[in-house]
Amino acid sequence: MDIVFESGSATAAEVLDRLPDPPSYSAVRALLRTLVEKGHLTHRQEGMKYVYLPTVAPVEAKQSALRHLLQTFFHNCPM
Repeated sequence: MDIVFESGSATAAEVLDRLPDPPSYSAVRALLRTLVEKGHLTHRQEGMKYVYLPTVAPVEAKQSALRHLLQTFFHNCPM
């Protein structure tokens, strides 16, 4: 998400190129597809590739991630 936020939009190949220790190309595409399904990204087709764009502001995405972390590991209790 940070890569897409920083550039405003990105293809799977661009995300892969900017990751410090990248997984496979298909893993990046799968993650981007999941983020589209969850409503965090949208995409448009340009030729043979998809260009991904954020659907939420960075602050909203961070808050959502933190809520999910608290719920998953701490049952909504930060202490």
